[in-house]
Amino acid sequence: MENLKLRQLSKPAMRRISILLLLAVFGLAVRAADVPAINDPATTDSFPGKFVWADLFTSDQAAAATFYTGLFGWTATTIDRTTPERGPLSYIVLSNGDRPVAGIALGPPALRNDVRGHWLGFVSVPDVTKALAEAVANGGHVLSPTREVPQRGVQAMFYSNEGAILGVLHSSSGDPGEYRPEVGDFTWAEVFAQNPGTAAQFYRNVLGYDAAAATEPSRPDTTLFSSGGYARASLAPLPNRPNAHPAWLLFVRVGSIADSLAKATQLGGRVLVQPVEVHGNSWIAIIADPVGAALGLVEKEKAAPTPAPAPPPAQP
Repeated sequence: MENLKLRQLSKPAMRRISILLLLAVFGLAVRAADVPAINDPATTDSFPGKFVWADLFTSDQAAAATFYTGLFGWTATTIDRTTPERGPLSYIVLSNGDRPVAGIALGPPALRNDVRGHWLGFVSVPDVTKALAEAVANGGHVLSPTREVPQRGVQAMFYSNEGAILGVLHSSSGDPGEYRPEVGDFTWAEVFAQNPGTAAQFYRNVLGYDAAAATEPSRPDTTLFSSGGYARASLAPLPNRPNAHPAWLLFVRVGSIADSLAKATQLGGRVLVQPVEVHGNSWIAIIADPVGAALGLVEKEKAAPTPAPAPPPAQP
């Protein structure tokens, strides 16, 4: 998305977030009946390159759950368990209607007062081990190695060649269908890159994306990623300011961006980027939740009205 004045994290903050993500993910080993399947009912559908899940890693799960259920109308289901290493733990599943769309994980105690929240997207891949190997071969680094999560599938996390964090997932229940995202669904992702050319090549090699320059005159410096004939994400140059760091930003579809920004503020969040018009008739904005995790909002263009049926021919 063009002209986004998003405050980027410093490198020390990114390192602290990386530790939070790593330790929190290792704490998500739960019973097979706990973590919901990505796709229910299960299918064999696979859409490589599609973002199919998101996790929020935060220092305050309760505050995050209250914020996002109030903002998007999501429902929250808490999974509690105890591990010998870290004692009582919980994982909150967020659902849009009857479909799970995201989770909330709590960071380790030593970092809860030192790291703001961070949203992490997971991209569907046919082979997680191969994707992770490609990431390393193209200058990336492993953050969380390949591991199997009961009911969910096989997943891993890595740094890109520029340090942006991303997850990859091979769902054991198939991927969600190629439907138009509804209000409350994750609908887009954008990565801010220091060197757009080499970053685009990294994601082509690792995720198999096709990459092309955006055709809109207002977005000459943006690259669009696609797979299977569908646009999946975009890449934009990193803002030229101190402490800027490459990172991914996820977007959720809302019915009214003005109403959502007002509600986010009422719930204790902040507006980082005021609404910007894109695609001629859509709007985007960026917020931070009470802990500080950044998330994008998208108000999609209104669908064209359905033409009225033609009247029957006149009878002679």
